[in-house]
Amino acid sequence: MDHDITPEGTAYDVSGPGSTGDTIVLVHGVGLDRTMWDLQMAALAPKYRVVRYDLLGHGQSADQPISDIRTFIDQLEELLSSLSIDRFHLIGLSMGGVIAQGFAGRHSDRLKTMILMNTVYRRDTTELTGMRSRLALTREQGLGPVADAALSRWFDSAFRAAFPERVAIIRQKMLSNRLEPYIAAYSALIDADTIIQDALTQVTCPTLVIAGEHDPGSTPDIARRMVADLRQGELLILPGLHHLTPWEAPELVSETILDFLEAHGHVDS
Repeated sequence: MDHDITPEGTAYDVSGPGSTGDTIVLVHGVGLDRTMWDLQMAALAPKYRVVRYDLLGHGQSADQPISDIRTFIDQLEELLSSLSIDRFHLIGLSMGGVIAQGFAGRHSDRLKTMILMNTVYRRDTTELTGMRSRLALTREQGLGPVADAALSRWFDSAFRAAFPERVAIIRQKMLSNRLEPYIAAYSALIDADTIIQDALTQVTCPTLVIAGEHDPGSTPDIARRMVADLRQGELLILPGLHHLTPWEAPELVSETILDFLEAHGHVDS
């Protein structure tokens, strides 16, 4: 896969620029890489300049010390500086959505729109229990068990039977992670709420919050909590879907993104 690397070691690619001249930055989830957005590119790239990148310790980006979620927010800022991107549309899934929240809390004025997809915000102890258990399992037994557990949460049996090749791709991505960087990133995600806090109350741009109806971790209740803190928040619960919605229903997700950007993309904060 063709890519470039910033001075700080972030691997990224740019598609487009597209007819609108607007830039979309896509942020993937923990344990995956920028190819997580492959199924959206055919729809987005003809209309927008699309920037995808690998989080530190993921894909082709460098392994660097990870203190907490701020390490990844700083990485996004460095990428934007390297590419001279000022104002743009920001889309993040799962941990990518948490990174987006942190960036928006610092720089809401730089965002034209934001889409927070299958992510978390101000979790309570019960909502963190499963994540802490999976982190302990990974430390004890490596990536295999946590990869299998992720697939069982992200895809139901009907999807696994209908699209075994998609499931196999995601499983391989999970298993190809470097163990220590994955553990560091997952730990940063678990502890992120203490840093992000109520950052969404600072966000002024139009923001779409998406959740899968059956997502057990990034639940519809969490999505509603996020919308309640947003000034211009919209909520979309996708019926029948789980956590990795861009792979479960790629056409629907792509259409949803384009519709939102077309409706709000030229509205300045």
